Amino acid sequence: MKFILTSLLFCTLFLSNVQKLHAHPHTWIDLETALIFDPDGKVSGLWVGWLFDDFYSAFTLEEMTPDAKGNYDQKALNDLAQQNLKNLSEYSYFTFINVDGKKAASQPVTDYKTHVEKNRLWMEFTVTLAQPIDPKTHKIDYAVYDPTYYVEILHAAEGDPIQLIGEKSMGCGYAMKKPEPPKELSLMAADMDKDETAGDGIGVYFSETVELSCP
Repeated sequence: MKFILTSLLFCTLFLSNVQKLHAHPHTWIDLETALIFDPDGKVSGLWVGWLFDDFYSAFTLEEMTPDAKGNYDQKALNDLAQQNLKNLSEYSYFTFINVDGKKAASQPVTDYKTHVEKNRLWMEFTVTLAQPIDPKTHKIDYAVYDPTYYVEILHAAEGDPIQLIGEKSMGCGYAMKKPEPPKELSLMAADMDKDETAGDGIGVYFSETVELSCP
């Protein structure tokens, strides 16, 4: 049932009343992430930035009228972000932080911002861990993805999309593992309708994994 709800979430949230398309994914997000270090040198959370594709942005902003300077009503944008995050909370905000190979507990998202950047919708939020984790004694990695692969979320190709924030992050580094989905999954995704789903296990095969290393 969970994968059905996820698919319906994005049918209504991202692509309502849009003509039928073929092949997964149907929405694209340019991703930026930053691991947050606290004053004790522990990882306290992950900042996540999403830049939505032109098609979804245009569809979402269609009923919002910008002012003379081209700016959109901030309250309306905030309300949209708040609703999106509320819906995504059931799915860990599509943000999966692992400690020693197990999913880490996190708090509900309360810190978020949104705006329109060159006609594309931007949303950022912070996932705070329930307990800060010492990266010197624990293995930390994370991935940001839609479990159903209805939405493709990959780090932006330009700029510096992965960062470590905090004075105590000095000396730490990361490695990003790009997705290598099995050929049969790629073919299956390419043949799927927007109203179909392969369940909530396919997305991880198309996701990037970032592994943190601290001496």
